[in-house]
Amino acid sequence: MATNTPDVLAHIAGIIQNKQECRAALLDLSGVVDAYEPVIHRIVDAELKAAAASSDRAVGISAFGIGLWGWLLIGDTDSGETLLAAADRVCTVFADAHQGKVDVHWFDLPGDAKPLVACLRMLMGDKSLAAPSPATDEVVALLRIERGLHGADLSSLIRRQPVYRIGDDGVSLEPIMLEQTVDLTALERLFDVTIIGAPWMHARVTEILDRRMLHHLLHDETSPRLPIAIKLHAGSVRQGAFAALLDELPAHWHARLAIELPYAEWLVAPDAVEEALAVGRRRQCLMVLDHVPVDRAAEATVPKDVLLRLMPGVPAADGETAAALRPHTVPSGATLRQLVRTLGADRCILTHCDSLALVHHALDAGFRMLQGQAVADFAEMRQQMVPSAETTVGQAAVEDGPEADAPQEETGPPVGLWSRLLRWFRPRHRATTEDAPTEPQTGPNVTKGM
Repeated sequence: MATNTPDVLAHIAGIIQNKQECRAALLDLSGVVDAYEPVIHRIVDAELKAAAASSDRAVGISAFGIGLWGWLLIGDTDSGETLLAAADRVCTVFADAHQGKVDVHWFDLPGDAKPLVACLRMLMGDKSLAAPSPATDEVVALLRIERGLHGADLSSLIRRQPVYRIGDDGVSLEPIMLEQTVDLTALERLFDVTIIGAPWMHARVTEILDRRMLHHLLHDETSPRLPIAIKLHAGSVRQGAFAALLDELPAHWHARLAIELPYAEWLVAPDAVEEALAVGRRRQCLMVLDHVPVDRAAEATVPKDVLLRLMPGVPAADGETAAALRPHTVPSGATLRQLVRTLGADRCILTHCDSLALVHHALDAGFRMLQGQAVADFAEMRQQMVPSAETTVGQAAVEDGPEADAPQEETGPPVGLWSRLLRWFRPRHRATTEDAPTEPQTGPNVTKGM
């Protein structure tokens, strides 16, 4: 990748001189939080390489870093699909993480050479020499949120969604883990501030919530019957505060704690994530990589002792519909079956199952762990279809209770990830209506890290 002005201008001059027909995509990352940081450049570079590697045929694409947050991609006329895929990957990775919007501008060369050069000079000019400062009202709002959450009970903001396991009978759905998140939509209403649509604010608030979630587990959480999964950044796990928290928790708590780390961090800083994974392993926590895109999971090289939360894609925008409110796409059955064969059914959790079509595809492909509102609906439908007298495995209680109701001990020592999950599950325990794991939902919730 070339990164200086002469390289870019010389390349464009050569295109003009040779009258070579090319397509160019100019990516403006000025709307992405901390776009000037090296880690952001590494993310873009990794996504561009992945897009080129996934192309069916070799195409020539030149990439140039422009200023602090600009990227220029130039390819021949046959590289249009690869250019589009590369730009889409970069836009998606930051949109999914609520890190901000990437603006993409397209140019046909040599005809659009002059406007392209004008845009390049703007990105290389004085305006791109300093990082954009957050608005004063954002800083004030952040301080207000930090003061408000300091020492506060997060119970009213906590949302729990179970991860279900397909029973051995192929019919029953058993909750085996509770994912615990903070409802950012409720937090926005509470403080009358925009978080989800403000990349800088979102990044800072999630850092605060990492610390508060750990404090909540220690002081406000009863010992769970099922593993509790929380979303943390690798930096939070590596800090001494995390180790100090685990020192205060009872020993039996450690193995009931699942730590979900962002897959995007693994892509750009695998050493840091591996260090965080090592911290969790030493404390016997269950380690998970979160937001692994289904269409990229097969190419992922990750440790074999971690669970993978696979996320279906989101279709292109339809009018003004926000991404968080659009249903996730349904991958083909062949794609899902290949994932199960490659990664193993005992470590794959298919998340965001918000349609019964997605649930059916996952079941047919061999997935054994699912999460999403449609899964809960599917579980209820299965319960109505199968007489209770014939049900071999009932639904486990998922609300926290006293230790007297802890799961029974297994006859043999647990082996591997699957048995680690099942050690908290009491197969013949039936849940009452009060033990139902799901909460009433009036609409899609956007939660921290989702």
